[in-house]
Parts: sequence; structure tokens; C-alpha cells
Amino acid sequence: DDLGFKTSMFRDLSEYVARASARTIPAWKSIVGTNVFAHESGIHADGVLKNPLNYEAFSPDEVGLERQLVVGKHSGTASIVAKFKEYGIELTDEDATAVLDEVRSTAVGMKRALFDKELVYIYKDYAATKAKEQAKEETKQEKTKSKK
Repeated sequence: DDLGFKTSMFRDLSEYVARASARTIPAWKSIVGTNVFAHESGIHADGVLKNPLNYEAFSPDEVGLERQLVVGKHSGTASIVAKFKEYGIELTDEDATAVLDEVRSTAVGMKRALFDKELVYIYKDYAATKAKEQAKEETKQEKTKSKK
């Protein structure tokens, strides 16, 4: 039965109490921690994308938080596709796999998950390299046609 609590204010209330008591809220604090709804592992993140109730007992909205897809060395292609969709970029399976390889390599080298800005740089580098390769292939095909 509804007791009239605004559970969507839990995070705000927790932040207020933390400030008033000069304490911080641990990122993994049950219910109100900023990382409670963060998902990185490939299979795990894919499961959350397909049905959040696979890994979340309740919606992050209910306690004033948001679901986060963390992209790093444990991510899978579903996370990459979903993350880039947030930026308005539709990736093919081939593109997602290639970008994921670079994401994993970079995350391992940096020993952390990647920031959105870093993901965009990785994608821009990948897209530029792919465009150059396509241009080379087209030039090669044109030269072959002109010789015939």
C-alpha cells in the first residue's frame, strides 16, 4: 500500500544529509549510490538493455537515479551499439565490433572505463580510417576499370 513517500526524492534527500553531515555517499551505496545502476559487463549490460528487471529490482527513476552503461574492457557490442545510439550514431555489427576492439584496448591501457568524450574520439578515428580505406579501394577500382 502507498504510504505517500516520494521515493524519487531518495537520492536528493541522501545528498542533503551527506552535505549536512560532511560525508560522502559511497558510489556503490545500496539504493542511492551513483553506481548502483551502472552496468559494464557484456552479458550483464545486454540483459539490462533487453529487460532491466534481469538485474535491477526496481527502476532507477523510482529513487531519483538514472541507468548508466559503462563502457570499458568488459563491454560487449550491445553496449557499444546502445551507447552510440545515445549520440545519434547507428553502428553496423561490423563497425560495433571494430570500435569495441579499440575501446577494450584503450580501457585496458588506461586501467579504467572510458568517458563519453573518449568514445567519440575513438569513433571519429575509426570512421576516418574507414573512409580513407574506402577511398583507396575506390581509386584502385577506378584504375583497374580505366586499364580495361
